[in-house]
Order: sequence, then structure tokens, then C-alpha cells
Amino acid sequence: MKRPPTAPPRRQLALAAVAFCVWAAAAAGARATAWDIVKYQGRDYVTAKNIKDFYRFSSWGVKDSVIYFRSPRIEMRIRSGSDNLYINGVLFRLSFPVVYKDKKYLFSRIDFAKLINPVLRPSYIESAKRFHTVIIDPGHGGHDPGSKSVYGKEKEFNFRLATLLKRDLERRGFRVRMTRGDDSYLTLGQRVVFANRIPDAIFISLHFNSYKNREAKGLETYALSPQGSGTHNDSGPDGRMLTGNSRDSENIALATAVHASVLKKTRAEDRGIKRDRFTVLAGINKPAILVEGGFLSNPAEARKIASTSYLSLISSGIADACVTYRNALRK
Repeated sequence: MKRPPTAPPRRQLALAAVAFCVWAAAAAGARATAWDIVKYQGRDYVTAKNIKDFYRFSSWGVKDSVIYFRSPRIEMRIRSGSDNLYINGVLFRLSFPVVYKDKKYLFSRIDFAKLINPVLRPSYIESAKRFHTVIIDPGHGGHDPGSKSVYGKEKEFNFRLATLLKRDLERRGFRVRMTRGDDSYLTLGQRVVFANRIPDAIFISLHFNSYKNREAKGLETYALSPQGSGTHNDSGPDGRMLTGNSRDSENIALATAVHASVLKKTRAEDRGIKRDRFTVLAGINKPAILVEGGFLSNPAEARKIASTSYLSLISSGIADACVTYRNALRK
């Protein structure tokens, strides 16, 4: 899939702990808070102080315009005016930038409810359901090759990765269904219909990226944009309630598990967990994400993607994340 690159700050060389290491501590530490709701440009915001108190962060503050929250197992930071939020070194793209108003740092209520809280407290996601099946969606196929590199076509790498992932998931005890089992073409709508017929499942769409700037590289993971927010392809706020929005909290929790796990396995550049309204996210009635495993337009990264060993790292990361995500949802 072709997407313009973003330019987030350089990823830390080591992830002190992936986001999911903090869940138990965060869930236990949260407490009742008197919320200080602030209106700004027609939207609701909560204060940084509220977030500090609710999660019982041991400290918070601002240094060189960077807002930070710290506890023994969690570090969360973001620059004032930015939408690049880091939780234990993993990059999340907020729906709205942090605002400074009346001597208060403000986070949009949408980002608090639809990102920060489900990422830090997945066991509190009320809509979460047990699942036994993982639906793998290898992007493109047939007459639709997707992106290309000197090593091959995206549709081929998507399917190779899907085949490895099916094996790895089955070894971990999951049932697996694939939207396509060969080099056939399916419309986006057909993929949605296929997935929505399968009960007790999650959905993972597999892609690789391309861009005219050959230096663009790294991992991106997408979850559906919440109602009332925009997308990272420059589409403005949309007030529609889409089918997939009923699983917003599960979507972002699953995206976090997969993104952090694949980063840890591959040491790829972190381009962030992002939002969009792709058809295969908008129309799915179960937790769903789309993974962009790297850039075929980048010569070095394309060479890696062409190797079975690198695809195996991505596959192992996704499979491990499915286990982590399933365990994290247990009340």
C-alpha cells in the first residue's frame, strides 16, 4: 500500500519495556478522579494532572516543552503541540495534538478514552470477548499486485507472510482462517463479508508499503479512526459511527500488542500506531488491524522482506502478540 511517510522522532535504540508490560500495574493503580473537562475548539479535553492522578503516576512534569509521566513500570511522554505520544518507547499517533491552554496541558477526551485508557488498562475493556480464531488477510492478489520491488510483488510477500503466520498461530493453539488461500483477487468488500461471518475471532490484514522517497522505512500498524476524529492520511474529522467503531478499544489494544511485539523481534524503525478508515477496518465487526510490515521501495528493507528469515521474525512477533492480547483481556 502506498502511503506518504511521516517523520516521527528517531526511535530509542532499546525499548525499556513494551507497552504490555505495564498493564497489570496500570489496572491496579487507577483510581477514581474528579475530571477537569476543558472545552477547546468544540471538543472535550482532560488535563495532564487528571491523567497523572487517575493512573497514580509517581511523577509528571514538563521539561523543554516535553510532558512526561513516570511510574516504576510506565513512562509516557509527548511534546506540547504534538500528536506523537510515546508509551515505554512505543510511538502512538494521537487523533488530536496536545494543547496548552490557561496554564494546563490538555489531552483530547477521544484520545484518552480511545487510546490511552485501553492501552494501559485492556482488562477493563467492556466490549472485549474471548476469541479462538485469527483471520489472516493477505492484501492484494490476482490482477492486483500491490507495491513492487526488484525482489517481487507485494501480493507475493503478503501471502508468504500469511502462510508463515498461519503455521505460527496454529502452533500456539489458535484456529486460523485466511481470506485468500492462493493468488486470487478479492475485493475489499468480499474480505469484510468473509471475516464478519466468522465468530469468536480477530482480524489481521497484512501489507507492505511503498513511497517515492526511497529512504522511507519501518513498521506501521493501523487501527480504525474513532468516531469524530480524522485519519493520518489527512482526512478531517468524521462523525460517522462505523461498524468497526464498536470495537475501538479492542482495536487499539490489539494494534499495540502486535506493533510492540514485531518491533521487538525485528528492530525495525518505529513509524507508529496510526489511525485510518480503510474498508477492511471500517466494516469489520470484530477487533481488526492492518499491519504495514516495511517499505518495498527502500532497497535495504526490500531485501530483508524478500528473505524468509525476516518474514519469520514478523510472523513470530504477530503470533506472540495474539497470545499477549488474549491474556491481557482476561478480567
